[in-house]
Amino acid sequence: AVVSTQSTGECLVLGCTGAGKSTLLNRLSDSSSSLAVLHPTVGTNVKDIYLSKRKCIRLREVSGSLRQTWPQYIADSRIVIYLVDLENRMQLSTCLVELLKLLSNASLESRPLLLLFNKGLSPVALTQTHVAAIFALPSILQHTSSPIKVLEADLSLDSSIEQISSWMKDMYGVR
Repeated sequence: AVVSTQSTGECLVLGCTGAGKSTLLNRLSDSSSSLAVLHPTVGTNVKDIYLSKRKCIRLREVSGSLRQTWPQYIADSRIVIYLVDLENRMQLSTCLVELLKLLSNASLESRPLLLLFNKGLSPVALTQTHVAAIFALPSILQHTSSPIKVLEADLSLDSSIEQISSWMKDMYGVR
C-alpha cells in the first residue's frame, strides 16, 4: 500500500567533486548497495528515502562542479549534509572556502548541517583532527548560527550509514 507522506523539506547534499555525495545517496537509499566506482554527477541527483514507514524525505545532491548554484537550493532544504574527502589534500582549501560561503548564506541560517569527513579509514586520509585545525573548526562552530554536527565516517561501513541516518531521523523528528 502507498503511504501518504507530507513534504518535510529536502536534505541537501553538497561537497566538492569526488567527496562521496553519490555514494552517500546510494547507501542511504539501499544500504546493501555496492561501493562501485561512480562517475561524477553532472547537475543534480535526487533520491527519496524512508526514514520510517510514514516519513519519506528527498535527498538532493548538487554536483561539486555546480558550486556557484548551491545557494539556490538552500531555501528548499530543511537540513544540509556537507561532505569533505579526507583523502583529497589538493581540494581541502576549496572545501573550506565553499563551507564558509555556505555558512555565510543567510538562507542557511538555523538549518542543521552535518559536516561529514568522509573516507576516514583510508591509509592516506588526513585525520579529522588535522582537518579541524586546517579549517579552524572550533572558530567556525563558535561563530555560526547553524547547528553543526561533525562526523568522521567511511561510507563503506554500515555503522557510518547508521550514524548519518540517525542524525537525519533526529533532525526530522523521527523516533
